[in-house]
Amino acid sequence: MNATLRHFAKGTLLSAGHYHRALGRTRFPGVAVLSYHGLRADEWSDAAMAQGFLHVRASTFEAHCRLVRETCDPISLDQWREARAGTRHLPARPVLFTFDDGYRSVQTIAAPILAKYELPAVVFCCSAPNEERRLHWWDHVAASEGEEAIEGWKDRPYEDWLASCALRAPVANDADPRATLTPAEIGNLSRQPGVEIGAHTARHPILARASTARQRAEIADNQDALGRWTGRPVRALAYPNGRPRVDYDAATLDILHDLNFDFAFTIHGGFSRAEDPPFEYPRFLMQADVTTREFAHRLAYSWLR
Repeated sequence: MNATLRHFAKGTLLSAGHYHRALGRTRFPGVAVLSYHGLRADEWSDAAMAQGFLHVRASTFEAHCRLVRETCDPISLDQWREARAGTRHLPARPVLFTFDDGYRSVQTIAAPILAKYELPAVVFCCSAPNEERRLHWWDHVAASEGEEAIEGWKDRPYEDWLASCALRAPVANDADPRATLTPAEIGNLSRQPGVEIGAHTARHPILARASTARQRAEIADNQDALGRWTGRPVRALAYPNGRPRVDYDAATLDILHDLNFDFAFTIHGGFSRAEDPPFEYPRFLMQADVTTREFAHRLAYSWLR
């Protein structure tokens, strides 16, 4: 079956209620942790931001939220903590929404939709761009050198990357689609029911390219800043880039333990199961081309295989 026919078939199954019925009979083998980044307003052009495949459009995101609310069991990280402690049972189809990087669109676009459907979420923020009102380093590189240059900077040693790339990102206007959350907005998000603020390092380096001391500073400074802005302990982290044992190393895990983190997430695809290490939980990457019909098919079938 070619792609067009598959797309049509999935749409027919969704319209007929097949995925809803299938999910009603399903028990997930763990938590389906969804990894979003920024969101895009429907009227924004495809050129509004770099790496557009990571920025789901608002209408698509709302359709995802509606589907999860109708067919699955949204949970917060605190509810998952209770399940790990043995004081609560996870529901049959637990789903956790997460957002990486700390884009301002999480406040302006995602937060009202999450509130509408009463969905918990974790928002992982990079505190230096938030505080300094700067672009993320990759958005700066994409604008100045082209998107193809981003991967090359990820391979640079930390000190070179910091001095020649991260610290040179310009200040952005809050109306810029690439703008990051302000500290006040992070505090406001943390007070939305079910929303937790998590760490994503200060400037989003590839941690494995940094010394142990630099890794600790990136994580501890981020944790401290987010704790000040929210008035709450910061206990969960998402690794920048997130490839297991490639973008971080054994020293990173020791640092998280020392700093009293209790959750950390990679970008490896899969359900987060009870037997997984608590500092290496997988997530499902949610990209802009994941339509509602495709998302329903993945929840009901593809991800379970």
